Amino acid sequence: MARHEHISQIRGHNQLRRRPGERKPKAITLIVCEGETEQEYFDQVRRQLGLGTAEVIIPRGQGGSAPTSVVDYAEKKAKEPGGYDHIFCVFDRDEPVNVAKARTKIRALATRARKPLPIQEAASVPCFEVWTLLHFEQTDAAFNECDSVIQRVRQHMPEYKKADRECIKQLLPRLETALTNARWLSTRTGIEDENPSTTAHRVVEHLRAIGASA
Repeated sequence: MARHEHISQIRGHNQLRRRPGERKPKAITLIVCEGETEQEYFDQVRRQLGLGTAEVIIPRGQGGSAPTSVVDYAEKKAKEPGGYDHIFCVFDRDEPVNVAKARTKIRALATRARKPLPIQEAASVPCFEVWTLLHFEQTDAAFNECDSVIQRVRQHMPEYKKADRECIKQLLPRLETALTNARWLSTRTGIEDENPSTTAHRVVEHLRAIGASA
């Protein structure tokens, strides 16, 4: 997909490709990320699963890295003709006030009476590297800051750098371990903003389900 191609054009192309008797085109998923690390990670997962950029759209440079900016951009994209079937907002929960506003807006968009959006969050405390760490170990130890999580990751992968494509590729063979550990971590507490926590695995599970339906 060319970067300038509109969502309505993608849907139009999918319809044109269909032949009588063929199954319905796959749903189109939008993943809006707070940072480049998340963008690169989910793009590599998309590639590994053989999913096209017409099925999974991960915008770059959406014009703001705060959680509220992520949600605002997702809402803007959702207004495009054709719309999206699934929308994920990926961000860290390191600024409680900003995150609370973002979460409130997501819930409002998802439950509004007129044209509710298929939108949900995928958030990590204190940062996305918690999800990265779960590729290596099962832990529920709290972290004071993101740098502490990164240092823990580097105990397993000394060369780890944020948004580094080669590092992310090395994580993918450990994806099943990460999913298992993330599900375990989600059962450790019922507190929404527990440190550490992540729901990044929901995005991966969704992408795997798309791939399995091919």
